[in-house]
Amino acid sequence: MDKNKRLQIIKTVRNIVISAVSLLVLLVGVGFAYTWWMGQQSVDDTSAINEPIEFTKTPVIEPRKPAPDARIGASVQTLTSPVSPGMNSSITVRTNAGAKCTIAVIYNEIASKDSGLIPKVANEFGMVSWTWTVEKLVPIGKWPVNVTCANIKNSAFVRGNLIVAKTIE
Repeated sequence: MDKNKRLQIIKTVRNIVISAVSLLVLLVGVGFAYTWWMGQQSVDDTSAINEPIEFTKTPVIEPRKPAPDARIGASVQTLTSPVSPGMNSSITVRTNAGAKCTIAVIYNEIASKDSGLIPKVANEFGMVSWTWTVEKLVPIGKWPVNVTCANIKNSAFVRGNLIVAKTIE
């Protein structure tokens, strides 16, 4: 390679290195200057932090009441099971708001006579629940909990399975 060409390459590489180092020094200097300047700025806008928050309106869930002759459905939402004889159990059923509901808990083809098993009307959200005591002499096994809900023209039936076990831990 000829001497002039070699000197030209060395000069070009030297200029590139000098430019890169100069740019790096400039960027680091600007970074330090920006950091110093931001540290000198005072932040006195803490008034927004200490002001009470005003809520304009509390959201309200408005239930919609179905027509008295609307189609009706029913589903078990919760059922306390398994239970031991002598313990309390409960069931919650979702149906139409205002539906009239009855419950029957059947042990060995005999309906329970517990005072908690009375007819009820579903609330404005369509929820209805019962709590009762499982008799102490109820045999171990799986027993039906039948709920029927009705309005003027229609009715719905749902069954939950109550498991009565020896001891629940």
